[in-house]
Amino acid sequence: MSISRFTLFLMTFLISPVACLAQSQFTEGMKISAPPKNDFIVSVQELKMSDKGRKAFAKGAALLEKGDAAASLAYFDEAIAEFPGFYKAYYDRGIAQFRLGHTIEAEQAFQISIDLTAGGYAPPEFGMGMVLCEKKELEQAETVIQRGLDLEPGSATGKYFLGLAQFGLNHLVEAERSLRQALLRRANFPQAYFLLARIHQRQNNSPAVVEDLQAYLKLDGHSRDSKQARAFLEQAQQTTNQQASSAHPSY
Repeated sequence: MSISRFTLFLMTFLISPVACLAQSQFTEGMKISAPPKNDFIVSVQELKMSDKGRKAFAKGAALLEKGDAAASLAYFDEAIAEFPGFYKAYYDRGIAQFRLGHTIEAEQAFQISIDLTAGGYAPPEFGMGMVLCEKKELEQAETVIQRGLDLEPGSATGKYFLGLAQFGLNHLVEAERSLRQALLRRANFPQAYFLLARIHQRQNNSPAVVEDLQAYLKLDGHSRDSKQARAFLEQAQQTTNQQASSAHPSY
């Protein structure tokens, strides 16, 4: 089992659910949990990879982890040149391109990763789903993400991305169900709580929004985005108090 090196954050609050897919949003949930079905074959191929190719891939991955997506690309290209069948390099290249806002290039890289593993590796399916969300092709995104979940049903990230696509489709009941399932798989998943807050906001359920955001801030109270989350929480608390006052007016 390998774990990806990336860090995703959700969300811009007051614009459309899909337009709010800022490039930084994509990258933390991408937990690589399940190997592809042909993992043994790919692993044997990787043994044939040169030291130069392995070092290039490791350097690119380290740069991507540090947030330098632009600098990572040259190293992924070098690794691919050394070993054209290296599906992980294409996958990481897709993430780097997505973070840079290069949607077409990201889509191409994810598709090659999918093709190299004969559709047996879940993470690029999730990545392709996010590209389709970015393109507002939400129904297709839902299908592709579900395909990844068929490969990796225990993926909290996959359930989260499925919920995001469903939220974009305004399928709020299904989106909430997907996020609850994500949290069952990974309890310390702050982004899932944040998206739940968006769902409950759309349902005009301010008390639930408050609860969701408090859970989010408990898990991620010191990130650069927590200031926005606190502002969102303050707004939800004011709405809750106003609703309570209206329900029980004083005479």
